[in-house]
Amino acid sequence: MKIGILGAGGIAVQMAKTVAGMKDVENYAVAARSFERAQAFAEKYGFSKAYGSYEEMLADPLVDLVYIATDWLHHFPVAKCALENGKNVAIEVPSAMNLKECWELVDLSEKNRKHCMILENC
Repeated sequence: MKIGILGAGGIAVQMAKTVAGMKDVENYAVAARSFERAQAFAEKYGFSKAYGSYEEMLADPLVDLVYIATDWLHHFPVAKCALENGKNVAIEVPSAMNLKECWELVDLSEKNRKHCMILENC
């Protein structure tokens, strides 16, 4: 499975290290708001691809699952875009700003036959 991480901050580092230790899972792509930041992150954590926009990475047909590591205010719109682009999604709470947005993610995941996993740090 090829993982794409949207965002290149602290939580993205934790996920990249976790994925690196997993069998049959690959740190494949990372996207940030600047290509330079994504490229530096990719080189440091062993990703094959770096993208300077989230949309570019979501268009990559080889990305199987997207882990959303953006600021929580952007979780919903980025998750929505990922699901609309046919990607499986893993997202930390809060995944949305309200119940309506949560149900929209559920509906999109069902419509596109993709998983939307909402994770909670303990």
